[in-house]
Amino acid sequence: MPLLACVALYGTSSFAQVCPPLPDVVAVALTLGLAEARIASCNRDVLAAQRSFEAANADRQIAGQRPNPSLSLGANNINPRTGIGSGPLRDKTIDSSVRLDQLIERGNKGSLREQQADAILRAADADVSEIQRQQRAQIRSLFFELAYQQERIERMRSFADVAKANQSAAQKRLAAGDLAEIEASRFRLDAIRSENDVRAAETDLARARSDLARAIAADGHALVLKVIAPNPLPPPGAASLTSQPPANLDRADVAAAKHRVSAAETARLLARAISTRDVSVSAQFDRWPVSGSNTQGTGNSFGLSVTIPLLIRHANEGEVRRASVDLDAARDQLRRIEVHAELEQRLAHDSWTAAALRLMQLEIDLLPVARRIANAAEFAYSKRAISVIELLDARRNLKSAELEVSLARADAGKAWAAWAAATEPLTPRPSGATP
Repeated sequence: MPLLACVALYGTSSFAQVCPPLPDVVAVALTLGLAEARIASCNRDVLAAQRSFEAANADRQIAGQRPNPSLSLGANNINPRTGIGSGPLRDKTIDSSVRLDQLIERGNKGSLREQQADAILRAADADVSEIQRQQRAQIRSLFFELAYQQERIERMRSFADVAKANQSAAQKRLAAGDLAEIEASRFRLDAIRSENDVRAAETDLARARSDLARAIAADGHALVLKVIAPNPLPPPGAASLTSQPPANLDRADVAAAKHRVSAAETARLLARAISTRDVSVSAQFDRWPVSGSNTQGTGNSFGLSVTIPLLIRHANEGEVRRASVDLDAARDQLRRIEVHAELEQRLAHDSWTAAALRLMQLEIDLLPVARRIANAAEFAYSKRAISVIELLDARRNLKSAELEVSLARADAGKAWAAWAAATEPLTPRPSGATP
């Protein structure tokens, strides 16, 4: 098997988190835990969210930087007729100046920028957790879909083997004159249908393998990927199927929206602080040597200046208005996310309840009855008590019941995955830890 290595470089230390290679999945089937373990280091959407977090981390570093001073060097009073004289540079007849400028921010702007960047960084951190939550739900759903397709192809092949054996037996009985040709033809048609069902199931199995392999960055194993579905399903926290639990709004997407509201509030304060004038302070040193145009001698002088902007045409009212609108939009987005989270949890709970009850009913009531009817039909046909049409109808009913149970089991797994993701709380990360 090819080595799977998708590397995520992040953090100021630029260390690497390597996507581990999968075991030999031809001999060892993939468990749900192993599939989920590859989310943080292998899933491409999660890696993209980690890049965004690192960009926000860099923006936080930028926000903590204060304006650097500027150094200016000048040369003046250069006379093209008399020249600049001979000797070293210090003896040249050129007026020179050295100027140092420093911008002094007022109105607590630097601290406000840091607060805003901190809030955005926390929001980006929560975004990583949110993407992981979404991808965990998707991978679980794809996992149960592949488990269903595996079980489906096994049942289809089993049905096809039985149909092929029955066709062969029917041909022998037809040759011996013990079976009518019309009945032998029905067995042959049933075998053809079973073979076509196997081909369709193989296509769906390949598609399910490819989808899961892509989600866990195991594309090289897409043709041979196998899974083992957990039975029973792992419980999602303290959830109950009997009653609707209260909504849990301590989720990553809600936390990210709250941090963005905090960042927008700080941005509005920062916009208002723009009206507090920043001051530029300058210190300058000038030197002029003796020259043809300056016969009074060498001189040195020092100067200080202060530059203050004049708020004549505007006082940055547009920035304040834009920041207020952005804050209102962030608050609206938070309310939408909270409502969506609560609704998603209630719908997920109802879906999981319905899927679990449906699976229970099918396993307890439908499947045993279909098996008893099929066994009775086989016995009755062997005694010539029923026709071949009735026999094939009983077999099709059993086949349909078994596939329905398999599908219900996969639907229950997907419903559990959606419920677990909808109620998954945000796990706080240790201070300074990278996603």
